[in-house]
Amino acid sequence: MLDLLETLASRVRDVPLLLLTQARPELLSERPAWGGGLPAYSALPLQPLGDEDARELAQRLFETVGAEGRRIRELAETSEGNPLFLEELVVSLAEGRADPDELPTSIRSIVAARIDALPSEERDVLLDAAVFGKVFWSGALAATGNGGVACLEALDALEGRDLIRRDPVSRLAGHQQFAFKHQLIREVAYATLPRARRRQRHEAIALFLEESVGEVGDVAPALANHWHEAGDLVRAGRYYVAAGDQANRGWAKDEAARFYRDALTVIAADDLELRREITKRQAVAVSATFHMRELLARRDAP
Repeated sequence: MLDLLETLASRVRDVPLLLLTQARPELLSERPAWGGGLPAYSALPLQPLGDEDARELAQRLFETVGAEGRRIRELAETSEGNPLFLEELVVSLAEGRADPDELPTSIRSIVAARIDALPSEERDVLLDAAVFGKVFWSGALAATGNGGVACLEALDALEGRDLIRRDPVSRLAGHQQFAFKHQLIREVAYATLPRARRRQRHEAIALFLEESVGEVGDVAPALANHWHEAGDLVRAGRYYVAAGDQANRGWAKDEAARFYRDALTVIAADDLELRREITKRQAVAVSATFHMRELLARRDAP
């Protein structure tokens, strides 16, 4: 088909003809020069829909399938501006086959197929990056066994395939920050990792963060999660408490209560004194959240 398009575009003259084709970034990896030498050739990179456009598309799709559109904003956020994902979500919801917070299996299969087709070096880097979360750092990948020139080349290739994106500003000084283009890409890549390798990577990342970050307050939730997934419940509990205390100081009382609850799930049952203290902090945070909502309701009342 690509050969046919090139032949038509280079031979046809004096007729009003528009040849329009769409492809993923992998096309230029396989045929880097495709279309470049043709007259009047233009490449139009497609970016995700903006929030307003995504909500409008969701509303129209619901009207098309004859269903009542509910939670339009949540659907638009879940799809992250990807029209295909949004369409599949609306159809699945209209047919009662999916939860609004989850993308259908068909979309996950598409993403999994793309990841499986990657060269082994790129695939390994992508899978290890997924353990960090949606955001990760190039230098930090060395902690998982992927580093050096080969890692940077793989990251460049993954960026070229539009699977990840380079952020202009990094939260870790001295480390280039990247982010998965879509959370689903990260979720599918993470699910692909064997459980044993996942635990090893979580431990390596937790150690890296402890060594690289001076103040643990900002990364305490991440450290708690990584140590939890690595199986070190003592450290996980310590960082959940730190995350709760940090949120509490910032008057994010609902977050503080959630972190204290997470801490109680990993703190040993026989550590009664610590459990009593964390339970007390959780109760205070929950109470503060209730009173804050009550005050806001009174303020907004007519």
